[in-house]
Amino acid sequence: MLRQMAIIAAGISGVALLGGCADIMQQQAISQISPDWFEQKAIEVKGEGYPELSEIPQTRAISSTRVQSDRQAAALKNQAAQMEAALNAQGAISSDEDVRARAAQWRACVEERKADCGTPDKPAPAAATTPVKPGR
Repeated sequence: MLRQMAIIAAGISGVALLGGCADIMQQQAISQISPDWFEQKAIEVKGEGYPELSEIPQTRAISSTRVQSDRQAAALKNQAAQMEAALNAQGAISSDEDVRARAAQWRACVEERKADCGTPDKPAPAAATTPVKPGR
């Protein structure tokens, strides 16, 4: 008998607790302190906020034809070939070792306080016989 009463009491208290969780957003204290994402999630859980199937826009047909798409693709390929030709005309891209070596030369040139350290197109002139001393 005592066991049956405990089961009934547990069942009644469980139902009472579930009733408190039924609609948490109706409680003013919780709805005021809850973040925006919680309110949005509560609407989603309730099943509200979803569009009706009649409100979903219909897909539109593609306006361009296959011929127009082929013309655009050919134009893009032509532009890409022109860009590649322009890059090849500028010369080969320097390797990492060449760039590091050139940087070391320029660094040494600046440390020696030379006036002309050269550029990639025009290398620096031959080293001066007397280095320039700082101060005068």
